[in-house]
Amino acid sequence: MAGDFIKLGFLASGTDITPIVPALENIWRDSKGQQLSDFNFRTVTSKFNELVYQYPIRIPERYSLVIRSLLTQEGICMTLKPEFHFLEVAYPYVARRLLTDEDPALRERLIQVLFQGGKFQWARLTNLIQLAREGGSGIAASAAASAAASRSASPISGSRVAQQAPKAGLDLSDTVRDAARLLLLDEKLRRQVLMALTEDNQLHVAEVRQVLALLQDDVSPARLAQQVVRDLPSIGRQVMLSWADKVLVS
Repeated sequence: MAGDFIKLGFLASGTDITPIVPALENIWRDSKGQQLSDFNFRTVTSKFNELVYQYPIRIPERYSLVIRSLLTQEGICMTLKPEFHFLEVAYPYVARRLLTDEDPALRERLIQVLFQGGKFQWARLTNLIQLAREGGSGIAASAAASAAASRSASPISGSRVAQQAPKAGLDLSDTVRDAARLLLLDEKLRRQVLMALTEDNQLHVAEVRQVLALLQDDVSPARLAQQVVRDLPSIGRQVMLSWADKVLVS
């Protein structure tokens, strides 16, 4: 983390991070032992502010604005509802974004989250899917409420609004498609998945079944098949080019 502080601009390039590392460890050690319901940004930032006066840490303007915004929003929410916990609300959104966003950087981050220490984190994957569903139910409820309000405000166009309202639930069809594409094209990822399936000299059939059971309501087979057929020529071309490159190299 101290090294990341240099990359992000919190510390000047060339700063000796040796004395800073223990101080950062103390801050996060206290926070890691807490439950989500006990964690809040104000406590962490107050501890971090102490480091600003002890070490040559500077807070870039863009991060200062983000931190101030988070603290303000958390303060407003806790004033209106004292039992409100920011991270409990944010986690489902983060999980949903991580699983469904097609941004290549987030896809790469998802792989990093699922593979830790050379091992596949089965429990983390199931937790992400369950958390994303919680976020999806909240979004669906908001969409339904908005559609109901529009119908009551305009009875004539009510049927049209109902037709345009988003469907409830979590759609992971694009994520499954991208995962299949990566497995076909990325040899390193294929090895990682095979190692995950045969970890500790045993086949992880139960874990695979559990994940498939979770996904059965979140993947549209018809949509997935349509996307696979559409992408098949492109995938086939990339596989052939990859195979040709290996032949030429050998």
